[in-house]
Amino acid sequence: MSPSSIEAIAPATSANLGAGFDVFGVALDSPLLFDRVLVEKIEDEGKIEIEVEGEGAEGVPREPERNTAGIVARELLRFSGRRHGLKIVVYKGIRPGSGLGSSAASAAATAVAINELLNLKLSQSQLIDFAALGELASAGAPHADNVSAAILGDFIIITSREPLEVLKLKLPDNAEFAIVLPEIKVDTGLARALLPKKVDLSSMVYNIGRAATFVAGIALNNVEIMGRGMMDSVIEPARAPLIPGLSQVKERALKAGAAGVAISGAGPSVIALVDSRKARTETVAMAMKEAFEEVGIGSRPICARPGPGAKVIRREVE
Repeated sequence: MSPSSIEAIAPATSANLGAGFDVFGVALDSPLLFDRVLVEKIEDEGKIEIEVEGEGAEGVPREPERNTAGIVARELLRFSGRRHGLKIVVYKGIRPGSGLGSSAASAAATAVAINELLNLKLSQSQLIDFAALGELASAGAPHADNVSAAILGDFIIITSREPLEVLKLKLPDNAEFAIVLPEIKVDTGLARALLPKKVDLSSMVYNIGRAATFVAGIALNNVEIMGRGMMDSVIEPARAPLIPGLSQVKERALKAGAAGVAISGAGPSVIALVDSRKARTETVAMAMKEAFEEVGIGSRPICARPGPGAKVIRREVE
């Protein structure tokens, strides 16, 4: 018997992690950070219905062509050739515009749920391709870094976009993340518009060295070396003015024991890598929170570990 509805979840993610712009991504395992998507069949052929509940739901479009989950559903339904429609209920646990892969989580969970509901038997690469289309709604382009981490879990490297090639690596067991989500908004379009169109050779060499150092730290099972790679001379300086107090937040995180600190994705969240054998992740998160408070900005501290990707959590059979 085929399922009539499928429910799936997908984790928050952090992209870039310093110098890995549009290339690095990590899935964040935290009970506070995930999106849940329920997909069910409806009789109206080709129709996509969207409902959104939870964190920041009031600002999420319900029109399928403007909604991350809606775009993914539309494309998968076309691909399937099925003669029915889909109703999608998105339960947001990740605040939109947080820099923590909110749209990617919705897209990933939707892709995984529909793949199961329609028995499409898509490969993980195909799921990533379809989920990346959902990023058109939020980022204006089908970026694959967040959705790859949301689907595959752990740490990913986008080695090629066309054709899509993604590498997945397991981070050291003692790698944890302290995150602080400030009560400010960063427009994703503006964050992209601020990026330099050209990069000088010295900055390129610097960033290549830092990104290579981060991956070397993984290979060496050394969180401290990974942290040395979380520096960026190109993207973060351009976006720093969008996050008041960023330099103080980073300084306080490092003093509290973080191995490295960076803007999470396009921001405003800030993410710190912590060696749990040398420092308490909670202490680092609170230090960053206090730094934001000193510049008059409230924030939410979160602790997470690298974690698994999207998965089905419930099936209902016709």
